[in-house]
Amino acid sequence: MKSKQCVAVEALLRASKPLRTHKDMQQELKKKRKQNSKPYKLPRGVQLTMRPQAVQIANTLCYKVGKGSKCVMYFHGGSYVDPPTPFHWRFWQHLVRETDVTVFVVMYGRAPQYHCQRTVTRQKKVYQCLLEQFGSNNMIVMGDSAGGGLALALCEYLAKKNFPQPKKLALLSPWLDVDMSADYSAQLESDLALDLDELKFWGACYRHNLPQGHYLASPLFGVSAKLAETHVFVGGAELFLPDCLKFKQIADEVGANVSVYVWEEMQHVFVMYPIPEAKEARKQIEKLLE
Repeated sequence: MKSKQCVAVEALLRASKPLRTHKDMQQELKKKRKQNSKPYKLPRGVQLTMRPQAVQIANTLCYKVGKGSKCVMYFHGGSYVDPPTPFHWRFWQHLVRETDVTVFVVMYGRAPQYHCQRTVTRQKKVYQCLLEQFGSNNMIVMGDSAGGGLALALCEYLAKKNFPQPKKLALLSPWLDVDMSADYSAQLESDLALDLDELKFWGACYRHNLPQGHYLASPLFGVSAKLAETHVFVGGAELFLPDCLKFKQIADEVGANVSVYVWEEMQHVFVMYPIPEAKEARKQIEKLLE
């Protein structure tokens, strides 16, 4: 049975979904272009309570949170067009409090100005710098939603270049196919957070000139046996569930070590919501970081 807090969050998502869908996407494109032409501004509350350290790594802005001996290279979600949310910062705060990690939040270039090919290849340079500092046995690559897709694409790119993998790869509700080419009919009613048409629009912006199904944008189609030990957390109600299950199937076929944990009836990136179910999932994630 869902917690009362979970039911309340779902009620808010259900009520707000009409406000978040059926937008004029060309107008939204202009808004995102304007938004992403400006430097990211750290929320004042985050600045006062967490005091993350801004660092430049391979000419990429990252925020360093915590002082642990292990490194979490984190890619935030936001459909490849939006910056981190307060929920992200709360989640990172939990991680550094409960585990021996330092989180490096990578402020990767967002669409529509930046596209997957440049974004993924640039992250290899950031990864290499962190790898030299922490060593592969202390490296975890993690991401949620679009950031989960980027995290997987990066590790697939590393595999193709015969570059060392991290110790582990953790993907939270990852967006694995930006063109949304599977059958999502079973999730269209149950997903209260995501909109299929909007995802396809932003996915095409991020993929840009690459063909559909290219692994740099849609890592579902680039699974390698060389991948690091991978753990996927996904809600049973969300649109991304079919692709996460397909990822597991492909991984088994090629010999990659992938585990998928389906949290029944949970929504997209539920691990960041202020609900008991998220707390349980976070404990499982934190155990992976030990």
